[in-house]
Amino acid sequence: MKKILFIISGSISAYKSLDLLKDLIKEKFHIEVILTKSGQKFLTPLSVSSLINKKVHTDIFSEEKSIDHMKHINLTRNSDLIVVCPASANIIAKLANGYADDLASTTLAAANKKIFVVPAMNKKMWENPANKKNINELKNREIKIIGPTKGNLACGEIGLGRMEEIKIIKNQIKDFFSKKKNIEGKKILVTAGPTVEAIDPIRYISNFSSGKQGYEIANCAYTYGAETILITGPTYIEPPEVSKLIKVQSAEEMFNESIKICKKNLIDIAFLTAAVSDWKINKIDKKYKKNENIFNQIKFKENKDILHMISNLKKKRPRIVCGFAAETSSLISNARKKLLNKNCDFIFANKITNQFNPIGNDFNQISVLGKNKQKNWGKMTKKKIAERIIKEISLHLN
Repeated sequence: MKKILFIISGSISAYKSLDLLKDLIKEKFHIEVILTKSGQKFLTPLSVSSLINKKVHTDIFSEEKSIDHMKHINLTRNSDLIVVCPASANIIAKLANGYADDLASTTLAAANKKIFVVPAMNKKMWENPANKKNINELKNREIKIIGPTKGNLACGEIGLGRMEEIKIIKNQIKDFFSKKKNIEGKKILVTAGPTVEAIDPIRYISNFSSGKQGYEIANCAYTYGAETILITGPTYIEPPEVSKLIKVQSAEEMFNESIKICKKNLIDIAFLTAAVSDWKINKIDKKYKKNENIFNQIKFKENKDILHMISNLKKKRPRIVCGFAAETSSLISNARKKLLNKNCDFIFANKITNQFNPIGNDFNQISVLGKNKQKNWGKMTKKKIAERIIKEISLHLN
């Protein structure tokens, strides 16, 4: 079932939302509606309720006797997508700055789902620096902004601020659910972050991986309804909400957990983004001293290759295995070798240079290599890359 939480705020364009709701209901979308206090100046709860054939939510504190004391939580948790249409400058400001003083803004503040915002306002309000700042903040948080367009405005002026056409909004919503359909219910394994290999109780060797790209992939898969299992090494950022989170330290721990997950579940896609340490050290239980000539004592041993092992499982191999490669030179040739040697299905490769280092960065630039294909993607946010990866790879499940 395709479930949308629809928020109607105070704009003269509110009446247009009825046409959009009508179209969505015809397409078998399950709709819940929040009508803000200012929205009720343009539409009555009864008119919206008659259209969707259910009660419209207007107040965080319900006047009826109800056990739904957490309405702002339950409404977002029980939806797949949140659409704010029309979105006034006021509700945009609340969303951008974390205000939560009514049902709509409190629900948005508690949201854990994708949000679409459809602005509609006077052209000067749209061009207002404060509004521009708020819109940029929403874009930085990957909240989708649909419109506005140029045209005749209700105030009699002509300019940018007119609500986007219903057909375009509907197509954007349908596109979201089309992507969701390919991944929803699938079992996804993501490994992310670095691993650390202890030298002694105080020191270790590791790498600079932040885990950001893997976290974005896990977040995107979970948002689209996949059963998402995230195995992560130690990072300085908060892991996303997923179906199951497993925290590890060493490469051996990550290997054991990854194999265990694959053998217990029929994994549809494995995204092995973690920067796994190639070597481990025979750890000792006491601190090495400077005068102990530790370089003669430290012995390196190669870690198990998680990507190779999972790609070559004879039983319960994931349907699609995706590896990741960071290179400082010969990006495509090295990535192609890795693709063939590991026997995985796709490699996502990024080059590290003095001009651009994606490690710890919010942006990335990758090349996608399959058995018979290669695509070069331009520089974009890791969140956008994650969405594109999920869209691209999920198509190969069917």
